[in-house]
Amino acid sequence: MNEIELKEKYDQLLNDEDFDRLDLGLKNPNIFEILRISKSEIRHSNFLSWLLDTKGSHKLGDIFLKRFLREVFSSDKFNDIDQVDVEGLNLNKVEILREWRNIDVLIKLENVIVCIENKVLSSEHSNQLSRYKKIIEFEFPKHKQTFVYLNPVGESSKEESENYHPISYEFIVNTLNRIVSVYGESLNSQVENYIKDYITIIKRELMSTDKLTLLSRKIYNNHRDLFDFIIEKKPDDVDKVQSILMELVSERGWVLGSENKYCIRFYTPQIKDFIYINKIKNGWKKRESFLFEFELYSPKNEILFKTIVSPSDDTYDSNRVSEILREIDGFKSPIGKKWLVNKIKKQKFPFDKISELTDNEIREKLNKILDNIKPIVNMIESKFLEHSDELIKMKNG
Repeated sequence: MNEIELKEKYDQLLNDEDFDRLDLGLKNPNIFEILRISKSEIRHSNFLSWLLDTKGSHKLGDIFLKRFLREVFSSDKFNDIDQVDVEGLNLNKVEILREWRNIDVLIKLENVIVCIENKVLSSEHSNQLSRYKKIIEFEFPKHKQTFVYLNPVGESSKEESENYHPISYEFIVNTLNRIVSVYGESLNSQVENYIKDYITIIKRELMSTDKLTLLSRKIYNNHRDLFDFIIEKKPDDVDKVQSILMELVSERGWVLGSENKYCIRFYTPQIKDFIYINKIKNGWKKRESFLFEFELYSPKNEILFKTIVSPSDDTYDSNRVSEILREIDGFKSPIGKKWLVNKIKKQKFPFDKISELTDNEIREKLNKILDNIKPIVNMIESKFLEHSDELIKMKNG
């Protein structure tokens, strides 16, 4: 697609009334999107726990709890309790527990336990449901025990389909819609807005059935070529992390060197005079002989920090630089024969959670990583200064 075609298709999009409607709808504030918690499993469990709590600040009392329990007890998986039993339960002493023994939500009544495993975007793993069932059986042997597998579409558990009753988020939406419809006039306006926002987020992020999602599909179908081109060229989460990390490196007074999409490289002003610039192409755009490197390794949610001595022309002794680095405590013989890596430090970074983090939260996590590697940077600065005469002589040939 050339520039003229791109502009024509963009003009067609701007003249589409549906695009205006979508733009207007997206400008409506939603508290869950503002806080960037719309896809967070933990946050969904927190909000549901709030709704289930009969003494919660929502002032709904036991309305949501009763409807939820009726749905659970209607299952034929639990022979010793039925949905009609809900009316006879004493709900005044109900306890809603979060992350008790790693269980997402636990509803504890006088003689009934409801164990809820909540899956938003992930799936069950490591025999979770079986382990939780054994915990409940051991801890509450005299209680009537029920188990719930809550997920977007209400699919059955692959491991424990006979013991866990599947409930969909569509049930949650329908229940909350009915509560707003029946009790809306008596609800606190702020609580009503929270519930409506939550309904919207479930339909948009978990079910893909809200009005804006359906409208966006229509717009996409009408302007497919333009959107496909934009999607192909759009930056990804690694680009965002790279951009912020480069800013933070510069803010510390460090100097950015050769880079690529997944690697950020730098040196410090203290060692600038000791870095040789190669006369041959060595794989780095600026041909530096030594750089610190951050490798953004998103598949494993890691950022690798490395010290790298690059391949050099015959007039420069790269192996000698590596030998000098090995004088530092904790530095080892180099990995590789051409690219000499004497130090690697692995640090965890949640690439898979980037969409849930604000820019400030990303900066905070990256700054901690920079703080962690600063002692290594300082040691190399000291070691290079210790060998300054030799390194300058090597550099000048």
